[in-house]
Amino acid sequence: MEIKIKCPTCGKILRLMDSPTINTSTFKCPVCGEKHTVGNCQRVVVKPKPPVNEETQYEGNGASVSNPEETRIYSAPTPLKVGTLVDNTGRTYKLQVGINTIGRQASTSSASVQIATSDRTMSRSHAIVEVRNAGGQIVHILKNGANKNPSHYNGTLIEPTDQFILNNGDRVKFGSTELTFKLS
Repeated sequence: MEIKIKCPTCGKILRLMDSPTINTSTFKCPVCGEKHTVGNCQRVVVKPKPPVNEETQYEGNGASVSNPEETRIYSAPTPLKVGTLVDNTGRTYKLQVGINTIGRQASTSSASVQIATSDRTMSRSHAIVEVRNAGGQIVHILKNGANKNPSHYNGTLIEPTDQFILNNGDRVKFGSTELTFKLS
């Protein structure tokens, strides 16, 4: 289940995965860079959209929903962009919708995204990037995985319960391996 909170510093609305310990979790706002505890932030409730009239006519590239009182035109949906991780050599690692386990490439690794590196400080299951559709927008959520070495998000140490929403250009470091998050 997803919750929405408002950054107390800049007012940015952030989406996080709910968990039993979410109120004690901390996060770094991707806009202002301030670190906050989720429990100290205002929760945001979004009103559900009204139901669409069942009489739908499809025309051209979009659809028009008609009833005697109004006509609304919907444009054709645009494809949702799923990000990639890029290493310092330019090699890209495509993420998929769902849970992406990020880890060092090894024959014994169960990571779904295996990073080609000789860095032994990067675990075989170092971090998780959950990619999901949240109301027509793709969200990338970074979490710590089963690692013994530190993870960093834009220079900030990631604690075990931290969750960060990735934005284009964000830097992540798993052990000594640095990657850049890109939306193309």
